[in-house]
Amino acid sequence: MGVKITDYNSPNIPTWCPGCGNFAIHASLKKALSEMDISPSELFMSFDIGCNGNGADMITSYGFKGLHGRSIPLAIGAHLANRRMTTIADIGDGGCFHEGLDHLVHAIRSNYNITILIHNNASFALTTGQATVTTPKEKPMYGLPKGIPERNISIPEFILNQDPSFYARTYSGNLLQMGEIFKAAIGNKGCSIVEVLQLCPTYNREFTPEWAKENIKDVNEIENYNADSIESARTVLTNNSPLYTGIIYQNKTLPTFYDSLESRKDSITELVDEVKTHDIKNLLKYFE
Repeated sequence: MGVKITDYNSPNIPTWCPGCGNFAIHASLKKALSEMDISPSELFMSFDIGCNGNGADMITSYGFKGLHGRSIPLAIGAHLANRRMTTIADIGDGGCFHEGLDHLVHAIRSNYNITILIHNNASFALTTGQATVTTPKEKPMYGLPKGIPERNISIPEFILNQDPSFYARTYSGNLLQMGEIFKAAIGNKGCSIVEVLQLCPTYNREFTPEWAKENIKDVNEIENYNADSIESARTVLTNNSPLYTGIIYQNKTLPTFYDSLESRKDSITELVDEVKTHDIKNLLKYFE
């Protein structure tokens, strides 16, 4: 009969603000997973701390809520232990590009076969709207009422500089595009990064659906756009007007981390199958 979207429903009531992009992100993700016939028992999701992390209570699957900025290494560990599972790391722009930046870099470099969803609402929203590396310069934020003094960091330019296996960007107000991009990311063999430009009506009020309609374009509208070319990808991301969404870049030639391990080339089992129980009573006698 196949997997239904309702199989992923949770009995917990969402605590997100009305109009938060997380509602649409979760709806699109559940739709994508059901259409790929991935059951909740075949999915592992690791969650960050933050508004996105509250999503751990909103989806039925194997899941783990880690420390701030640490959902990526959680996903990597779960993936390496059992590659039968579809593995997704869910993280915000704050956690990812502050405490978790090194994890993002090495996930891309090693090319683990996981999907990373970066919720970019340009703030630490759960803790009342502090600035992140994606907050525009001079924008007033909690604790900085006269505006932040630092420059911001471009997520797509940073990621493309690491030559990722897959980078896409989508917008939380475009549910159909989100779903298709989520499916493409999960289906890609390698480290797939999806940046979601997320509506946050409480702390990023300038980013409205009306603004998005005028300023966000689909990369497929560019004639002969080549997602296999990193030069083409950089060309569409050199400025913020318009903001392009879609599959920006994909490098299908990169081997995954596991495929590069000589020690596992002849293995037919997963690491989780090789875990054994060991009696350590005699060992403990040395510490008595």
